[in-house]
Amino acid sequence: MRRPFVARDPERAVVERTITGAEPGGALLIGPAGIGKSRLADEVVTAAGRQGHHAMRVHASEAARELPLGALGPLLPAQPPKDVAAVLRALVPGHGRGLLFVDDVDLLDPMSAATVHQIVANGLLDVVATVRAGVELPAFVTALMRTGRLERVDLGPLTAAGVAELVAAVLDGPVSSITVAHVQRLSAGNPLYVHELLTDAVESGALAVVDGLWHLRQLPAASPRLTDLLNARLRSTSRRERLALELLAIAGQLGLSQVYGLSDHDAVEGLERRGLITVRQDGRRTHAALAHPLYGEILRTTLPVSVRLRHSRTLADLWERTGARRREDLLRWAVWRLTGGGPVNAAWMTEAARLATLLRARVAVRERLARHAWRATGAAEAGLLLAAAQFDAGRSGDGYAVLDRIAATAGTDEDRAGAALARAFYLGWGAGRLDEALATLERAGTVVTDPQWRAALTTQRSMLLAASGAPDDALALLEPVLGADGALSLQASAAGGLAYMLAGRFPEAIRLARRAHRLATSAERPHQDIGVLPGLAGLCVRVTTDAGHVADARRFGETVLRTAAGKGDAHGLAWITAGLASLELPAGDLEAARGHAIEAAAYFRQVSSPIGLGWVLAIGLLVAVHEGDPARAATIAAELAATRPEQRQVQLYHYEIDRALAWHETLTGDPERARHRLAARARHWWDRGALLPGVVLCNDLARLGGARQAAAILGDVPSGWPLGEAVAAFVRAMAGGDGPGLEAAARRFDELGFTVYAADAAAAAWAVKGSVRDVNRLAAAVAAYTARCPGLRTPLLAAVDAEHRLTPREREIASLAAAGFSNRDIAERLTLSFRTVENHLARVYLKLGLHGRNELSGAPPRI
Repeated sequence: MRRPFVARDPERAVVERTITGAEPGGALLIGPAGIGKSRLADEVVTAAGRQGHHAMRVHASEAARELPLGALGPLLPAQPPKDVAAVLRALVPGHGRGLLFVDDVDLLDPMSAATVHQIVANGLLDVVATVRAGVELPAFVTALMRTGRLERVDLGPLTAAGVAELVAAVLDGPVSSITVAHVQRLSAGNPLYVHELLTDAVESGALAVVDGLWHLRQLPAASPRLTDLLNARLRSTSRRERLALELLAIAGQLGLSQVYGLSDHDAVEGLERRGLITVRQDGRRTHAALAHPLYGEILRTTLPVSVRLRHSRTLADLWERTGARRREDLLRWAVWRLTGGGPVNAAWMTEAARLATLLRARVAVRERLARHAWRATGAAEAGLLLAAAQFDAGRSGDGYAVLDRIAATAGTDEDRAGAALARAFYLGWGAGRLDEALATLERAGTVVTDPQWRAALTTQRSMLLAASGAPDDALALLEPVLGADGALSLQASAAGGLAYMLAGRFPEAIRLARRAHRLATSAERPHQDIGVLPGLAGLCVRVTTDAGHVADARRFGETVLRTAAGKGDAHGLAWITAGLASLELPAGDLEAARGHAIEAAAYFRQVSSPIGLGWVLAIGLLVAVHEGDPARAATIAAELAATRPEQRQVQLYHYEIDRALAWHETLTGDPERARHRLAARARHWWDRGALLPGVVLCNDLARLGGARQAAAILGDVPSGWPLGEAVAAFVRAMAGGDGPGLEAAARRFDELGFTVYAADAAAAAWAVKGSVRDVNRLAAAVAAYTARCPGLRTPLLAAVDAEHRLTPREREIASLAAAGFSNRDIAERLTLSFRTVENHLARVYLKLGLHGRNELSGAPPRI
């Protein structure tokens, strides 16, 4: 597999600065093995060679260290020079600028080291050198750094974003967030380890394309390549050291005193000195852990089964003797005890199963713990936890069977209500069968007498009514419990956030959605809250986006995305990535929207959620249409039709499906049918009090040529809803042919972060036609907006493009210039001459009526 070079721009810039100054300079790259020192140096040297440097490469080694000029020999004449002065004459070019790359500078033989010292000290050549972290630096290197002739550049692990970029580049396609998180955890940001992990996973079939997305179909065994790389360090351990390493591999981390008790002081301290374990202080606790995640992966994979069982039992017994100070310790105990055997405390196991669900542990772990707890106790809560794991694993038949058994044996209001709440949740949100879900709650209401549990049943009804598109009915039911604290607060806040969002009352929607998410993440929850947890982060993304706060929604969504990916939470990831896809489309990042939609669809298929799948397929269809890709749009439309959305009564996302189908009809040549669909559905939602769908559909209707119909449907938009107010202003200006009003709408959309809507509003203002100067100014504004939305195609933009058409090359150069690239940067990036770039930009300015780069680059002009 190819080894792309990514995510090292800051370090590369430092190195390039040292070798492009007025006088020759030098840089020393320091970092651990596999971190990319040599690769970064080689990239810099190769680029310098293209710019006219005379580039030379030296690779020092232990083998050549014993030979005079052993490292520099390949650069010297057949008859080696006798002294350093003669070597310098042979290396320094007679004209131009020379650059010397020395890999592993600490392994140079004495004469080569003296030569490099003279080269740097006297500024004879630019020098880039590498050395492994932890190696004692040669005295001449230390002296050069002290004088400032050699600048130190430390290379650390790639960030999470850097690993994601590298993984996507290696695999050359979209990659699931769970896969990226797994690779990030195991590699700890080491680029070499990333590459080897991916290579082995692809070759073994563990990593493959599933539904258009690279995805780990099962966790791969330890990489043979990495095992070979790292095993030498692990083999050199004593028996007591090996015992400590094996226990830490299974435990993850242990208190230092616990490791001492299971092994001995000398063994632990020897492992720390050799860099195989780390010891760190965390508050009043001192922890020991393996120095790199891959050590644990290799040790766990190579442990005999009997040893794994023995160690697991040892750790479980240790936990029971010493107790736990943190709730995660209980979960670790449960896994060790079930693996290693021994007597099980049933109450502890139930609590561990509940904790695994709340922490969104892997479904297989959750199911294993909950099944054991249910068999041991027969308690309804354990059964509900087991059913939740089975539903999340996509096995709804097994989940309903467990709920049937709970209902048949329920002896308390808590058990009867818990079974009904879970069944109604999965019937409604899982299958979209609203009537059955409401009937389940109604039946439970006839046998449950406890006021708290009756209120819980009412709250679930309100959430389902909101999801079916009846926010006013939902809010009427919620009114008595919205301000309540205690067990109902999370469910009521989630239901209220959803209902207020649909009603267009966004200050209340944001407050309640954030409150629900805060409650879910800051405290332990009772079992009846478990079903709603995965979708809460996605709800917060949607509420914040639809309110008109794109930047806030993106920051929040990306943060919770990383958390969910690290936990392997496919259910939570489905809703979060879908929310991000719906955000990035109007924001103008069509590539990101497409990637998120593909990923969300894969997760929704995995957890068997037809409602979620229909929503995200609609987003994917909208992206394909906005990119002008009829083939992909047709494929997505066919799958969307196969989900049979018309058979579902929970219609929360039906308006997204309607708008996607309308845009597809426009793409395929039936704009009249598209406008009829949008107008009918917008009126339907507005009349039901669901103002959010009504406003969104009216916005699309206006953009597709039905502004007067949209204006006739739209009533007053609630105050405190920035996006709704911007859409209403755009629709009315569009219907009235109000050029200045459309310009103002474009500005407002842009301020909110909805660049696609801003581009269409500016194009609509251009279509009103004013003076020639206004036409050119507005065309330039459209160009500036679309430069920030690569690949965007809409009917309004097509009209502007037809009159002020740029060639593909002109559009490409204009987009780079608008993004802030200099003419020289553009020339190098596109492999063109500087003069060619200048000529293309001159034609762009002429066609768009601009006076120069300042009117094209940066933020669009104040139109």
